Amino acid sequence: MVKILNCIRVIMTALMTAMSLFFISQVDAKQTFYNSLDSKEAVEAGGGKVHAGSFEKAHRGNGFLADGKGDAVSFPTAGHIKQDVGSIALWVKVMVDIQKVPGESFIFMMYKRGSDAFFINHSHGWNPKGICWMIKAGGKWFTNGKGKSCSQDLDWKKGETHHIVTSWGPKGQQLWLDGKLVGQAPGHKTGTTKMDNNFWVGNIEIEKGSTLPSQWVQDELYIFDTQLGQGEVDGIMKSSVTAVEPSHDKLSLTWGMIKLKK
Repeated sequence: MVKILNCIRVIMTALMTAMSLFFISQVDAKQTFYNSLDSKEAVEAGGGKVHAGSFEKAHRGNGFLADGKGDAVSFPTAGHIKQDVGSIALWVKVMVDIQKVPGESFIFMMYKRGSDAFFINHSHGWNPKGICWMIKAGGKWFTNGKGKSCSQDLDWKKGETHHIVTSWGPKGQQLWLDGKLVGQAPGHKTGTTKMDNNFWVGNIEIEKGSTLPSQWVQDELYIFDTQLGQGEVDGIMKSSVTAVEPSHDKLSLTWGMIKLKK
């Protein structure tokens, strides 16, 4: 019965995507990756792997909960993340008050160890009460060696859902939370020099034990090959219908044009 319901969910998602393409586009942004993160089947259909973890109620349907050691989802990096310019957008559901999250935790990570990195994380070493967007290139952290674009202290509570957008490129290193630009490093205008084979959602890589889980739910992950502006961030966050030209070979909706209708 569960398999039947999951099949129906995948079919309905595809149908909604196709039907929604008829809507007038209010926001256009080239998108290189999308995954709903609402089930093991959805992750695998998008070319990813669920190493461990569960799927819980989130902002839209279900999302991926990384609650303990080993809980992680990974996807191939090739074709999905551009080194010089791009944006990452996703929803999170807070399962532990942000000020109570112990130690360091990772919402998103692409890490070429010893060289290059894209991190969306919460860290007592960087900002114990906020969210940080961090970039490392050629062995050096950006922003005068600090390598971060962090929010101010947050008061996110258990059960709340929040939207995160990060970007890199000509506009500088930017962090958006719930539609507001809250952190930026204008002087840094590019991304990484190298990429790892995979990027990770909800934790660090399995080769390092996946020991720093977000302890939150990650939902509706998009990656773009351009930097999103205020209007596009608002459109993604507020839109109730999302549609992307589907890939011909998998549910991972790649290299399409996102179309949003408020």
